[in-house]
Amino acid sequence: MRKMLAVALPTEPHARLLVYLLAGITALVWLSFFIAFSLHRVYPIDGIKQFVDIGAEANLPTWWNTCLLALVAFQAATRSITSHLRSDMRTRNAWATIAAIAAGLSLDEATALHERLDAVERSLGTGIPTYGWLVAGSVVGLFAAAVLIASGRQLPVKLRRPLAGALFAYGAGAVGFEAIGGWLDTTDLPGGFFTVAIVIEESLEMWACVYAVGVLLSSDDAGQA
Repeated sequence: MRKMLAVALPTEPHARLLVYLLAGITALVWLSFFIAFSLHRVYPIDGIKQFVDIGAEANLPTWWNTCLLALVAFQAATRSITSHLRSDMRTRNAWATIAAIAAGLSLDEATALHERLDAVERSLGTGIPTYGWLVAGSVVGLFAAAVLIASGRQLPVKLRRPLAGALFAYGAGAVGFEAIGGWLDTTDLPGGFFTVAIVIEESLEMWACVYAVGVLLSSDDAGQA
């Protein structure tokens, strides 16, 4: 674990400062969520609570998650553009693929496009006990993950495992704990269980992005592909 965390800390001072800044802002987003929900139990602050609610859409956490994904896309695109002098075309295309998928995830996060896939589940009539969009969303997600894994095989060896770890963490949150949260939302269990599932989901997504940005800033394309 310590070795994997070290990979995400760039040696250049300005790059390391950026990773610390991203981690700090992410922590502040989470702190605002916990403070607002704690205060809301004492005195109703519906507007503020909605603005920082990690389980809601079109608010501060959604905006920040969109920014983190966009930054991953930007870093990967930058590598695709700058690596042509020292890497073969396959490596350059791999970075471009990663950038495109991260940009697509950023757009989806900003527009909540995935939730519009509920119509697909209703047309299939699967009746799954969680969010309906996860039926089509899981198919799309598995395809994207397969493409990313295939692309990752073209990257330098020292980058494969850290980025694969970031991908796994993000997928576990975006699909796995999202499905668990959706199921809990349909049960009669106390709302605290649903909150815990959502907290884990969003934590995995945000911190996976911060980690990925750190990895992308910490290493060059040197090394065996």
